[in-house]
Amino acid sequence: MKTKISEQKHVILKKLVNSGINISPKMLECVLNLDNPMKNVNILIKETSFIPSFKSHLTETVVNEISNEELQKALKRALTKHLSLPLKEEAQNKINVSQNESIAENFKQEFAPMKLGQIVNPSLPEKIKHAIPKSSPVIKKPSEKKKKKNHESTVSAFAFKPVAKDYDFQIEILSDPTGRLYTNGGYDDFYELTLDKYNKLRNLMRKRPEASAATNINNIFRLSNSAEISTVGLVENVHQTKKGNFLLTLEDLTGKISVLIQNNSDNLEYINIIERTFNDQMLFVKGSYNPGEDGRKGIIFANYITKIDIPTDFEPNLSPDPLSIALISDTHIGSKEFEEYLFKRFLTFLNGKSSNKILRDNAAKIKYLVINGDLIDGIGIYPNQKEDLIISDIFKQFKKASELLSEIPDYIKVFYVSGNHEPVRNAIPRPAVPKKYCEELTNLGIKCLGNPSLIKTHNVNTLIYHGESMHDINRLIHDLDINKPIETMKEFLICRHLAPVFGEKTQIAPINNDLLVLDKIPDILHTGHIHINGMGKYRNVTLVNSGCFQAQTDFMRSFGIIPTPGIVPIIELDSLNYFQLDFKKID
Repeated sequence: MKTKISEQKHVILKKLVNSGINISPKMLECVLNLDNPMKNVNILIKETSFIPSFKSHLTETVVNEISNEELQKALKRALTKHLSLPLKEEAQNKINVSQNESIAENFKQEFAPMKLGQIVNPSLPEKIKHAIPKSSPVIKKPSEKKKKKNHESTVSAFAFKPVAKDYDFQIEILSDPTGRLYTNGGYDDFYELTLDKYNKLRNLMRKRPEASAATNINNIFRLSNSAEISTVGLVENVHQTKKGNFLLTLEDLTGKISVLIQNNSDNLEYINIIERTFNDQMLFVKGSYNPGEDGRKGIIFANYITKIDIPTDFEPNLSPDPLSIALISDTHIGSKEFEEYLFKRFLTFLNGKSSNKILRDNAAKIKYLVINGDLIDGIGIYPNQKEDLIISDIFKQFKKASELLSEIPDYIKVFYVSGNHEPVRNAIPRPAVPKKYCEELTNLGIKCLGNPSLIKTHNVNTLIYHGESMHDINRLIHDLDINKPIETMKEFLICRHLAPVFGEKTQIAPINNDLLVLDKIPDILHTGHIHINGMGKYRNVTLVNSGCFQAQTDFMRSFGIIPTPGIVPIIELDSLNYFQLDFKKID
């Protein structure tokens, strides 16, 4: 029986040490006293990898941060029991554990210790596993032959075998505005853009079952008596009356009509919608029409309002293959504040050179990388930018970028979408960066795309949009916050448009085809621009706002932006589970 317990301790120590976890004698005894300690130690290893503050030492404080409540309670019970042991029994435990500490020390010498990288905001599946060397740890000082063999074991333990290399690229560019952006900037162009937007959004709205019977506004005005009606239109104006009710003007191709939403307890759901509604959004309205008198036009007293939104039963596409996509933006190469050392840590990770096996396993699955705009800092983008530049030539900025990106393994396909710092027009949709600036990037096999673009990689659709209009939405909806980008991104999906309001800060090009309408629901929506990380889901759409690789500039400080540099979101294409790696905390 004692031999069996000793073997169990030995195996558990191997598991912990191989995972980069140091354990005290007291904590080891607590683990051994758990029901089914072998099963629980595997859970414990996984749980600690998710704790941001974990620094490889398993302590009582770490136990309090374990998310698995059942395991946490069991460990706390074991700790309490250990503290109540008689002195003789506790001393005997220390003697027994000291033998295991000796084993652990020898084991560490044979297998170089691996420092756990920081993993934040995870929703990782059960597939992350920790390798356990098959050979037993050596207690005696090894001979020269054994030293050589042990060295080979160490090399084998740290070998990098990228799974992604075994799969061919499966890529389809579903949408790219490049080459489709011709305009004269005249009145007709603006009219054609608005007309196309209206028709596309109306078609999307009419897919909702309740909106299929909606009538046009001109037909409503023909009614001479009160009637229950429903209609669809773009919001022209919305404001709150002196009595606290909400009055809006709805417009379609046949006319305009006023809609009143009473601010009472029966309409709380619709009041919440209206409070988050601004001009140019599409609404479906149902209610009672009251014809006007004495030459005045009638009005709709609404009892139901909705936006287009994402269907509640939307099911995203998944990849049949165990591959991942990494999403970054806003590196701003050429800026004095470019965090090059963090970016090089990211490149080290992509090449599988991390000392941590968990990180290597995750790097091994990365098949695609998206750079969502502002790869370089550009020239003359904002006042006094020259003072923030360390490379003040646009061609040299791209040369530096190509030198860095050339270190990415060739089995990883890189997509580069233009942002507002690239040498292209500022209005969106925006074309890809011209070849004369980024020829060295295209020679590396990097695919340059316009903004926004929709790509399919191994069956998963990713919509890439730099995110310029996020500032407008944050200004117009009072409870949105730049530090919570996911909430802003949800509004894109709810109103099914990437720049839903016209005439604010965001410059929108007057082309005859509105390429900013979300007529196809993406599996992943990726934005950047605001330099603040965020990840989440909305109705099964995975939302990512990648942060940046640039420290705070004076220009950012003037807008109150506190960036989150060096944090890289990664999504597993076969499950759409996601996590972020913080390269400020990964050696």
